[in-house]
Amino acid sequence: MDFFGGEPMMNFETVKEIIEYARQKEKEHNKNFRFTLTTNGLLLNDDNIKYINENMHNIVLSIDGRKEVNDRMRKRVDGTGCYEDILPKFKYVAESRNQDNYYVRGTFTRENLDFSKDVTHLADEGFRQISVEPVVAAKDSGYDLREEDLPKLFEEYEKLAYEYVKRSKEGKWFNFFHFMIDLSQGPCIVKRLTGCGSGHEYLAITPEGDIYPCHQFVGNEKFKMGNVKEGVLDRDIQSYFKNSNVYTKKECDSCWAKFYCSGGCAANSYNFHSDINVPYKVGCELEKKRVECALWIKAQEM
Repeated sequence: MDFFGGEPMMNFETVKEIIEYARQKEKEHNKNFRFTLTTNGLLLNDDNIKYINENMHNIVLSIDGRKEVNDRMRKRVDGTGCYEDILPKFKYVAESRNQDNYYVRGTFTRENLDFSKDVTHLADEGFRQISVEPVVAAKDSGYDLREEDLPKLFEEYEKLAYEYVKRSKEGKWFNFFHFMIDLSQGPCIVKRLTGCGSGHEYLAITPEGDIYPCHQFVGNEKFKMGNVKEGVLDRDIQSYFKNSNVYTKKECDSCWAKFYCSGGCAANSYNFHSDINVPYKVGCELEKKRVECALWIKAQEM
């Protein structure tokens, strides 16, 4: 169960109640719940960090990298940025978790196509678990990534791969989420075919109890699957997502990386093409470059 928003720390008492309820249910039904929380960090303090470390399997800390990059997108209502406030808190959380079971997680946009600098900046600040991911935004929103940006983004991933290997050899290793690749085992064949399992293995629940295939479909009534209070789930929508896989996506037929991205994100496909079976092209190209870099890194390690 992943608590995110919005900002879950604004309603932290409810988060605690849900965890307590789940702990009760796991005893009754011999289940094991794992919790994660995503936060912008502004409301973190010693007490709730202690609770998070005791109860959350993972925590995602939202920061976009360099101060000027982060504060351009993450502003308070008065227009000021949050970098100076959240950075020391995030460092404390990372150390309190022994540099494991957390991620600092950022988003790069057209405003910072040189995103490799944001990744290395976070590494220089002492973080060892880093994920900086491409924005997916509406066309011409101003910060959306475009096909003409791909050569620059490819160059940035290559720069990052070289720096990753260099630092590893120097004993300054950090983990970059998108360069994680398992060549000896990896996910089972079902996960390679269907990816995240949105709509049939994975669901999003709104504060009102409405059920959607994933958080990115929230608000689109076409994909509302029911409500937890009613106890009814739309099986047609569930089947629609369950039957979507790399073999139902024509563009995946000739793609060498299809079993590493599993056909890409269903929400991105729908938002750009009104069809979860038509992949988002920019996302496809970036995924192939990331896998290529990850394979090169593995070759250097071996």
